[in-house]
Amino acid sequence: MGKINNIKKYLFISVKPEFAKKLVDKEKNIELRKLKPHVKEGDYVIIYASAPIKCVIGFGVIKRIIETTPIKMWNNYSALLGIDKLRFDSYYKDKDKAIGIEIENIKLVPYIHLNDLRQIDANFHPPQTYRYVSNADICRTILEFIKRI
Repeated sequence: MGKINNIKKYLFISVKPEFAKKLVDKEKNIELRKLKPHVKEGDYVIIYASAPIKCVIGFGVIKRIIETTPIKMWNNYSALLGIDKLRFDSYYKDKDKAIGIEIENIKLVPYIHLNDLRQIDANFHPPQTYRYVSNADICRTILEFIKRI
């Protein structure tokens, strides 16, 4: 029997500021993607608001990953997406699959600016869509940030 892997993943997602704010304000709890991340229920999400904000603004827990067609995503979850139908249709134009990352326990955090992250790791670049970070990376980054406050 193999060892059960209980290590939580941290999914660092870049989100347009409008939608990042809706996530931390709990006006939406499903983040839309075109590609399915390799995460599971209970893994963590770090919410990074892209330009012009360029800050980590919140954290949450993955409730589930929804994989369906764009039509079914809209019909079943539109109230939780925080986007209008026109922009939704534009985002999934010519796509057969829609991915939703349902996030719960979302917490707003004091903004951690991109410049602060780069002081810890000069080579840090926020992802275009998402990336995975290790527990050690997160702990080190948060601790370094807190020490300077």
